[in-house]
Amino acid sequence: MSRTYNLLENVLVEIENGISEGIDANTIAKKNSLSETHLRRLFRFTYSQTITKYIRSKKLKASLDDLLKTDLNVLDIALKYGFEYEQSYIRAFKREYGLTPGYLRKSGRADSLLCC
Repeated sequence: MSRTYNLLENVLVEIENGISEGIDANTIAKKNSLSETHLRRLFRFTYSQTITKYIRSKKLKASLDDLLKTDLNVLDIALKYGFEYEQSYIRAFKREYGLTPGYLRKSGRADSLLCC
C-alpha cells in the first residue's frame, strides 16, 4: 500500500511540474515503469476521475494567470499549455468554466471560477 501511495504522490508532483511541458499519462507511466492502462485504472480508482481530465483541469487552471495577467493571445496560451489548437483550448475552457477565455479576459474576474 505504501508503494502505491508513493507512486500516486509522485504522479501528482509530475503533473504539477509538467503542466506547461505537455505532460500526459503515457509519459508519466513510462517514468514510473507502469503500463499506461494500469496507471489510468489506479488513478481513476483512487481519485474518482480520469488522469486525462485531471491533467486538463490543472492546465486550464494554470492558464488563468496568463489570461488575466499577461497580454499573450489565446493561441499562445493554448500552445503553452499543450493544446494543439486554439479551438481545442477554448472548448475545454468553456466546458470547465462555462465561459470562453476571451470573455473571462474582458471581464477580468476569475474570483467566481476559483471559489471551488
